[in-house]
Amino acid sequence: MSEKVEVLKTKEMQELEAKMTMLIQTGRIDNLIDLMAVVSDNIEMTTQPMVEKMISTIDNMATAGFITENAVRYAKRETAKNPTPSLFGMLKLMKDEDTRKGLGFVLNLTKGIGKQL
Repeated sequence: MSEKVEVLKTKEMQELEAKMTMLIQTGRIDNLIDLMAVVSDNIEMTTQPMVEKMISTIDNMATAGFITENAVRYAKRETAKNPTPSLFGMLKLMKDEDTRKGLGFVLNLTKGIGKQL
């Protein structure tokens, strides 16, 4: 009483079968399974604080990039407008509060880098 069931394979199913056969014969299917296990483990181990920290880090990097891009644009614009300042012109620039803030930041940045070395 057993009935034979015939499955009609579409062209896509035949292509998929050929690709799966190749993966099994070359042993690559094991690599894919291992990769899926690693991804699954990472998903299970990821906690809400970890996700929030990653998002915060990415946000900080984007902010730093935005600030740097704006500062470079401003510097290019000012450099194009004004000739290279003389020594006294540099001292005159030091009267500007924004210039002093920027220099203070750069000096503190280099100090922080120096402490890391």
